[in-house]
Amino acid sequence: MKSVALRFNFEFNRVYRYGRFATGRYLSVHVLKRREGTTQSGYKVDPALRRTGFCANKKELGAVGRNRARRLMRESYRKLEDRLPQGYDYVFTLKAKGGIPEFSEISTDMGKCLARLDLLDGESV
Repeated sequence: MKSVALRFNFEFNRVYRYGRFATGRYLSVHVLKRREGTTQSGYKVDPALRRTGFCANKKELGAVGRNRARRLMRESYRKLEDRLPQGYDYVFTLKAKGGIPEFSEISTDMGKCLARLDLLDGESV
């Protein structure tokens, strides 16, 4: 099933506050299993959905850099999406120290963080 974007600040804060997390060299991953009956904009959220959010540091990167970083993270997530469980909220945050890493580095780091949280099905990264 397709992923849906987290849109509101309180949704991101809920994942940060109550979820589990793992950090890698380039990014951190926060994950929260949604409770039954969770709503978004007044509508009940389908329990089979995966909701995702992607963040990049505003101070380190300009607007172009933040958008590029989020595009790279979204593409890395898209490659791993079929192996992730449903019913979770995911927030991926880039740790921008010294610029934006390459796509392969982000992809590898994301896989390692998700494997550390025991969320990947199939073979490990």
